[in-house]
Amino acid sequence: MQEQNETSRNNNSESTVVTTALKPMRFEDILDTTFSLYRKHFWLFLGLVSFCVLAELASHLLIDFSEFFFHRSLLLGIAMVLITVTFSAIGMGGVVIGSGATYLGENITIHTTLQRTIDRFWPLMGCFLLWCLVIGVLTVTIIGIPFAIYFAVRWGFFLGTIMFEKPVISIALRRSSELVSGMWWRIFATLLAIFLLSTMIHAIIEISIGLILVATNLVSEIDFMDVFEWGLLGTSFESSTPLFYAISIAIHLVVHAISFAIWIIGVTLLYFNQRIRKEAFDIEMQNPQPNTSDAEN
Repeated sequence: MQEQNETSRNNNSESTVVTTALKPMRFEDILDTTFSLYRKHFWLFLGLVSFCVLAELASHLLIDFSEFFFHRSLLLGIAMVLITVTFSAIGMGGVVIGSGATYLGENITIHTTLQRTIDRFWPLMGCFLLWCLVIGVLTVTIIGIPFAIYFAVRWGFFLGTIMFEKPVISIALRRSSELVSGMWWRIFATLLAIFLLSTMIHAIIEISIGLILVATNLVSEIDFMDVFEWGLLGTSFESSTPLFYAISIAIHLVVHAISFAIWIIGVTLLYFNQRIRKEAFDIEMQNPQPNTSDAEN
């Protein structure tokens, strides 16, 4: 109860004007609101997700030129890893802040969003690294994959809790667990559906562009199977020329910028939906508690 009261104080301290009718949402309502927010605030999300795009570029370079980065230039490789992790965290945290602010009816800018994200940078980074470490270690052990899926869902709202409720890392993960508790399978199905939807949007756009390139004979190094692997698995074209490699990476990054925000917005809305269902967050926002210091004055 004390944690929930602290959460209430954090939310009420934000200068948020709730113009959205907050209410429990079904899956189709979450999707509809996701695309509505994305369409209305496209340039906001595009600017924020650009950090994730830079991280994606760094990760592609690390994977495709791993021998260079880790055998010939170790320091540069370490720098690329740091860029990947840092920009991923900032990009996702920014999209989460932007999603929550626009959902609650706040008129927010990219500058303000990034400022709030940077204010929470170290807790965000710590929580992000811990989540990746636990899920990554469980995944690579093969036998731990079911546990990785379980904790990925159980801690699936850590971005929302760390950015909006502002707890320490351990409490952020515990808060996420509380929101998921008793509804794991429902949350799992919803998260999976949102993920598959954003992934399919990415794949359809990318494969369509690739098929056009092949059909018009603009490139002779690839075939249709290469295009499908590129769109579905994100693999690079092995036999491509340096020029076409650069073009394919550029196309991938542009499509990633368009599709990735959909996933983060959807997860953020699901986070708020769980708070509405389990903690009456909608009533709390309509009837904010008075600030204690104001009351004393």
